[in-house]
Amino acid sequence: FPVKFFPNAITHNQRRFYYGGNRNNVKAISNNICRLYARRVLELAAMSAATLAATTQMEGQITKPSEWDTVDLALQRKEFGESISCLGKTRVERVWAAGWRIFNLTLLASPLVILAPLACVSSKGGTVNSFAWNYAVWSVEKAGPTFIKLTQWATTRNDLFSAEFVSNFSTLQDNTRGHTWNDTVNQLRNSLGNNYEDLFEFDSSTVDRRKRGSTDTYSPIGSGCVAQVYKAKLKQPISMLPAGTEVAIKVTHPNILHKVCVDFYILNKVSALLEKLPYLNLDYLSMKDSVRQFRDIMLPQLDLRIEARNLKRFRRDFADDHQVSFPAPVDELTTQNVLVESYIQGITIPEFAKECHSNQAEREDLARVGLETVMKMIFLYDFVHGDLHPGNILVNRNTSVRGKPLQMNMIDCGLVVEMGRTEHENLVKILGSFIKRDGVCAGNLMIDTAKKCQASALDMHLFCEGIKQICVDDAENNFLESVGDYLTDICYLACKHKVKLEASFINAALACEIMEGVACKLYPDMAVQQFALPVVFKAEVMHGLRGITNIL
Repeated sequence: FPVKFFPNAITHNQRRFYYGGNRNNVKAISNNICRLYARRVLELAAMSAATLAATTQMEGQITKPSEWDTVDLALQRKEFGESISCLGKTRVERVWAAGWRIFNLTLLASPLVILAPLACVSSKGGTVNSFAWNYAVWSVEKAGPTFIKLTQWATTRNDLFSAEFVSNFSTLQDNTRGHTWNDTVNQLRNSLGNNYEDLFEFDSSTVDRRKRGSTDTYSPIGSGCVAQVYKAKLKQPISMLPAGTEVAIKVTHPNILHKVCVDFYILNKVSALLEKLPYLNLDYLSMKDSVRQFRDIMLPQLDLRIEARNLKRFRRDFADDHQVSFPAPVDELTTQNVLVESYIQGITIPEFAKECHSNQAEREDLARVGLETVMKMIFLYDFVHGDLHPGNILVNRNTSVRGKPLQMNMIDCGLVVEMGRTEHENLVKILGSFIKRDGVCAGNLMIDTAKKCQASALDMHLFCEGIKQICVDDAENNFLESVGDYLTDICYLACKHKVKLEASFINAALACEIMEGVACKLYPDMAVQQFALPVVFKAEVMHGLRGITNIL
């Protein structure tokens, strides 16, 4: 075409290429096409060989979590649940505890029946509107840790909830109402003995000047739904830590165990009732399984010794990453109700976003670190921080590394998600199929891995076709960048066609969604695909799969 119509637009060498140095143009072009085809085949063969070699080399470098071979998760969770449960041994005791709890929750929520309509008709920022929101926040705090956790998750989803909702309830991310200093003293004495004052020198800047007495009263530097934290220094060397080392002392709220156990008893009964309702097909959302899994990862948070164990594993997994850090626990001073760990100095994600709003490069870098960290937790380490709201991420600079790069410090690691080898492999297959836009494969995998599937052959076919259509309709997007939209559509299809979803898939997708919300605060235009694909590829290699390798 260019030779015929634009003879002066090509060089002599290009003309020789097109004509092949031969007057027989058809034969020359045919020979050139054959040469190009052969060259392309050789390039693809070389790429395939290089990919196979890289995969083989990577298989020797990627280490599977050692806990897959040494820990029986199901047995561990069952034994822990039986040892920590405090609802009572008889059904009457459990029903009484649940009824009393429901009565108290109803009393807390009843004023909102009047305040919510008044707030809607009143002016924004007015007295009635402000009082309604303040009461709503207070009532969630009084309701206990289960409801605080759910609200903390909701405040990370700006796309699902209004800006006013997120603005008012985001205070629960950083600080909640805690217990008194006297309760803290009792917990310290019961856990560390009456001579605990010989171990710690509490930070003088946290003395509560409003309360006068024979002894100082200290205020916590932070309070969460399970415990509150104080800043102190060691008076004497402990283990490898010298005297004067700054530490954070985490103390659980009193009587919190009973409240959480009752909440999960109620949630379990409610979810079971909803799944039995006819025509709604809610059974296929795995609501009861999700509640059970949430309970299994929530209850261990009430034992601070388990949080210390989680911290040590996170520090092991990210030992080579200088931009991700976790506090170091002090085992000698850690009990069920008290955790002593290294003190982390930093600012929260919302504060960081406000402080350096003019520095786009730093926000992009921090969003990248956060996304890569969560992807590694899910796909490589099978150990996911289950409470990644912005208040549990502190940002500072790693002064021990050249250039002082930004460092993301993740605290409050009592809540974790762990699946085990089989469920993790299923998750990698399913999410990998979505990333590759293979909807039929993803649908079949979700059906094959379901523990309970009452769908007919037609329902299974329609479910897979629906998943395929979701991938086609969102061709311009990526699964990991639109987790919320995908998850909503998938849950709708599951209910419609009676396909029971695995709770591990839902929880992992929610973890991606939460981190997506955190990243949006820093860098809304972040392309997740370029960071996710290498990690998913490594996960497939770790399980001996060849999904993304086939794309290459």
